Amino acid sequence: MTFEKVVEKLICLQFRHSSAVLHLHTVCFQFNCDRYSCFVGRQIFRSLLCCRAMSDMDNPVRVMVWATHRTCSSVLMKSLSNLPDSQVIFEIYSTAYYDGPERFDTNVLVEEPVNAAIKVGEDGLIKGPGSGFPGSICSYDWARRQLEADYPGKTVIVAKEIAPWLCGRYKDIPRGYRHVFLIRHPTKMFPSWKKLNREFLEEERGVKVGMEDFELDQLPPKFVSPGLDYKEIFDLWQFVKDGNLDPDPIVVDSDDLVCNPAQVLSSLCKHLGIPYTDSLLSWQQGTECVEDWLVDSRLKYIIENMAIFHNFRESTCFMKPATVSKVPDVASFSADLQRCIHSSMPYYSTMYEQRFKY
Repeated sequence: MTFEKVVEKLICLQFRHSSAVLHLHTVCFQFNCDRYSCFVGRQIFRSLLCCRAMSDMDNPVRVMVWATHRTCSSVLMKSLSNLPDSQVIFEIYSTAYYDGPERFDTNVLVEEPVNAAIKVGEDGLIKGPGSGFPGSICSYDWARRQLEADYPGKTVIVAKEIAPWLCGRYKDIPRGYRHVFLIRHPTKMFPSWKKLNREFLEEERGVKVGMEDFELDQLPPKFVSPGLDYKEIFDLWQFVKDGNLDPDPIVVDSDDLVCNPAQVLSSLCKHLGIPYTDSLLSWQQGTECVEDWLVDSRLKYIIENMAIFHNFRESTCFMKPATVSKVPDVASFSADLQRCIHSSMPYYSTMYEQRFKY
């Protein structure tokens, strides 16, 4: 066997272990063959690339983005869809809350189209493309197992969830994830959220609904969580830290993201161990990316058709609002929004002080 073949075999057998480099240096020293140094170097480099690729496939980076409503979290998923070999998992705890067997109102009949392209394995988990899967199968335990599942060929798994719809079921938080918490100043979040809920109310009632026709903090849990999003995301953030699910969870303010997307995303990717690319800063208009997401049929319909996702569908980049740097005067809001803002500010302020610095 030639020296080259010996080295190739040694690399193939040993390179996955930490002692591999020492073995190689020992072989080279014993043979004292400088003329093979270039050959050995090339083989090491090739093996490094091969092992890195195999390692990435076997152990993908998994990131969970927990958000409040109205934080550009869905647009962030559109951006992260441009990561090579990535899989986006979209709000399957929301699916469990609204459509799964443990849904908030089991008297509600879940109607969903049948998608023959969705393949479910013997373990009940979705295999392959999962865009438009039946939400009725999505229990909280199923959601955890689906999040922890293998995704062959994927090096990055990114999941996005609205924090309150986990409903405090911390035992169903998936293991193996880094955690990112996306927040927004309450004076900007709540007015936008009230507009969103008006559209849901109009769809439910079949008539026009004015902003003065309802109070946001008096809506039932179907629409608004008891802690108005901020208490739920704050409690979850504390649990993730204190329970060592992620000793270094990242807090991102959505204003930082939309004002400085390149700086925020490059720093975030570096911190998470994800290769950054400028392709994260722009994307195609429309909803084509959703075809590659794991998302249930109801949410997919909402994304593709409802007005609340109009900006998502039309977006091709992060758009900086003209008033993003201005905090509105609380006194200018209706009484219900003032109550929501005052109740939520302590949670927001504590998390904001711990936000990721770029």
